[in-house]
Amino acid sequence: MPSTRRADLAAVALACLLPTAGLSQQLADGTPIHADDGRRLAEYHAAAGEALLDAFSGGDPADLATLAGVLRGDPLPPEGARAVMPGDWSCRVIKMGRLLPITVYQPFRCRIGSDGSLEKLTGSQRTKGQIHQDGERLVYLGTGFIAGDTPPPYADLPPFSAGSDPQRVPELGVVEMIDENRGRVMFPDPHLESRFNVLALSR
Repeated sequence: MPSTRRADLAAVALACLLPTAGLSQQLADGTPIHADDGRRLAEYHAAAGEALLDAFSGGDPADLATLAGVLRGDPLPPEGARAVMPGDWSCRVIKMGRLLPITVYQPFRCRIGSDGSLEKLTGSQRTKGQIHQDGERLVYLGTGFIAGDTPPPYADLPPFSAGSDPQRVPELGVVEMIDENRGRVMFPDPHLESRFNVLALSR
């Protein structure tokens, strides 16, 4: 069978399977994502710009200095990033926009596996998921949940509902590693509280 014919059949099969999990789009590597997460990726720079304007228009100078340090530095290409990311990390959440201009939380503990798994291990708000390659960038797909819950994987999450109990949130972030000791995961348009979040990684 010609390769183009096989690809067409694979696309049809995938389209048939996606609605059962509430997924309707894909990353470049073929990983299915929720349609709303496709929108969030497309609006990444708009969300970042709006959140940064909010932060710098009314944020505390010390918090803004922390943010500037986290955003400083060019990211490694995906291959280089994957080589340095595995291991334990100190991770700090920074939220910007909507409820407050900027909120910087105390450090928590995170871990990235050699398989690209990422998990926030401490704090009341957790996340757990997988890092994927989407062309020339790395994208995190995970489940946000409250400590004590056992979250389903991202692919099994239904469309987000603010009234769900327990509260489980589809989370999508662009992953950038600066070097073996610094990185960041940036979440455009989170479902809760803020316009843009950053998970700052250091060790």
